Amino acid sequence: MGIFEKFSRGTMTYNRIFALVLALVLMVPPAFAGGSECGVNTASEEESPAGDAGIHAIYLIQQGETHYHNTYAPPGSSTLFVNLDWFVPQQSLTLKIISPSGSTYAYYHDTDLDGHKDAQIRTGITSPEAGTWRFQVYGEIVRGTQDYTFEATAG
Repeated sequence: MGIFEKFSRGTMTYNRIFALVLALVLMVPPAFAGGSECGVNTASEEESPAGDAGIHAIYLIQQGETHYHNTYAPPGSSTLFVNLDWFVPQQSLTLKIISPSGSTYAYYHDTDLDGHKDAQIRTGITSPEAGTWRFQVYGEIVRGTQDYTFEATAG
């Protein structure tokens, strides 16, 4: 068998392997599909992770769905900054803020803080109680899937 025939057979084998790998990649959905790699936490309230502090990610939410986030406010923090943005004023998300002692600190709709339907809820909590603050983002009026960003940081 000549060198050309060996090369030709080897190339055919590599082409078949490449085609098989390509078919598998196209058939298996990527791990990040659906936003789960963005850190969305759809676990129950009791299973929430220790904190989202410093995380700025895009989450996906649907009608009637609740997402849980939390952050830690160390003793002596002057302000806890909270930002929820969803970019589409025709959709509506709500934000419930729960203090470390377990009481509801606030419950906001889009227009509650600034009087405008601008697809954002931004607030600051002065002299926040030290401990883990919990936040519930609820898809109040969502057609399909709505992306949003959430950030809570103590300063």
